[in-house]
Amino acid sequence: MHRWFLLFPILLIAGCAGFFKVPQTEYRQKVQTLGVLPLLVDGNSVITHPDREAVLELLHRHSSNTHLRLIDILKEQKGYFDVRPVEGNPRELFRSLVKSDALRGAGADVYRHYGFNSRIASELTKENVVDALLVIILHGEVRPAKRWDRRHLAYLEAPYNEILTTAAVVMPSGEVVWEYPGVTDGGFLFLQYPDFDEAFYNRSDEVRIRYITLAGLERTLGEADRSLLGRRTLPGRYRELFESLAAALKPGLLNPFKEPPAGTKER
Repeated sequence: MHRWFLLFPILLIAGCAGFFKVPQTEYRQKVQTLGVLPLLVDGNSVITHPDREAVLELLHRHSSNTHLRLIDILKEQKGYFDVRPVEGNPRELFRSLVKSDALRGAGADVYRHYGFNSRIASELTKENVVDALLVIILHGEVRPAKRWDRRHLAYLEAPYNEILTTAAVVMPSGEVVWEYPGVTDGGFLFLQYPDFDEAFYNRSDEVRIRYITLAGLERTLGEADRSLLGRRTLPGRYRELFESLAAALKPGLLNPFKEPPAGTKER
């Protein structure tokens, strides 16, 4: 267990985590009407929680219809001619639209890049009269991270299982013209935590990593937004994700995030 004593306040700075894969002038020309799919969940991703299937069900249930609020946020920004919902069963959409995935980046910056079925992408854009599709995928990964105790005086650096987000704007051809790896926003949902209290009361330097209970995950996903500017009808986890996505998706904004090199792990 590593310790760090803080002598000054911590400033939390939220940054945009997306990057355009084509020139932004080209993006603005190609994507004027954006279709937003329901949030998808990758059931084949790395989720080591002992109640794995129940975790997947929680993600599906809490994410249901939240994309409609993201559409409202995107419309408020006025970055597109129109933003429209693309309805469908999230499980079926994932099975038909997503054709491949590969790990990119390394260490704490690892993320999952997805490839898309051009035939299904073309059908969805035509049926919904949109130029491109915004696809958001929740998926589990194990990556190294520092997790602090509640007083922020000590941390444990170790691999933790968590739920991350990958988002992409997909053209009818299946080409990805914008991607959000979701690694700089702190992750979407922690599945594990270091038990500092157990180590303290047992006078031990060994800090065990435990899984958050299903009840705890349920409360976290449904927790009301506590920010002063929060959208009260949207839980805090989703509000933070959607505002980060909307800020990164606005055409014309300069974005310092550079695409990392492609990894070699695929499935």
